Amino acid sequence: MRFNEFGNKNNPLLLLLHGMMQDWRSLYELLKPLQEHYLLILPAQDGFYEGSGDFTSFADQAQQIEKYIKNYYQGKAHGAYGVSQGALLLTELLTRNKVDLGNVIMDGCCVAHQGEFAGKKTAKMFLQYKHTGRFPAWINLMMKLMGLSKDDLGMMDGLYLDASDESIRRNFMENYTYRVRPEITENETMVHLWCGSKEPYAIKSHKELKQYLKNDHEEIMNGYGHGEFLMKHTKECCEKIRETIQ
Repeated sequence: MRFNEFGNKNNPLLLLLHGMMQDWRSLYELLKPLQEHYLLILPAQDGFYEGSGDFTSFADQAQQIEKYIKNYYQGKAHGAYGVSQGALLLTELLTRNKVDLGNVIMDGCCVAHQGEFAGKKTAKMFLQYKHTGRFPAWINLMMKLMGLSKDDLGMMDGLYLDASDESIRRNFMENYTYRVRPEITENETMVHLWCGSKEPYAIKSHKELKQYLKNDHEEIMNGYGHGEFLMKHTKECCEKIRETIQ
């Protein structure tokens, strides 16, 4: 894992976690205005940056983040924001409960178990895109399930496509077979659950998480699909993160 830092070290620490196959730099460009107010730490998950080995597991990625925050920041962050798979990784960090994350925002978290078949099928689709530059026709079904349309395929421009085939397979299988564990009930962190009204898996995931979380606040944004608020209303998203974290 590569840890990237931006901003003044005297400012509060804000952990930012990128989505599935997302190039960490694309998330940084979207949330760059936040570095005026926070010290930003953006870990690049293994398998998804130049010179990296293959993706391992969410447990291992979480352990590396914990070690970094403990070694350099006394095990404490002011806040954390994770989008899509980044929100799933926050779920793992909260479950492990080894570091203090401050106020946490999960944006478009999908931890509702989807199974091995879905993981293999979706990995195959992204491998086809990686090698040919074209998605199969059923990408439109996947986009629909995310509350998006074919006009939103431009959002794929932020993917890291130099990942190995093995990293992509492992990553998708970990993502699609992840299950919330009851140990998360021991964590008292305030968790803000964000998603769009067009995100059925995120809404289902919220219902599952709310069975375990001690402190949570849910906000379902009307008319939005997966990642739309962040991608299409970046300024407003940055402002909302600040208002929520403070």
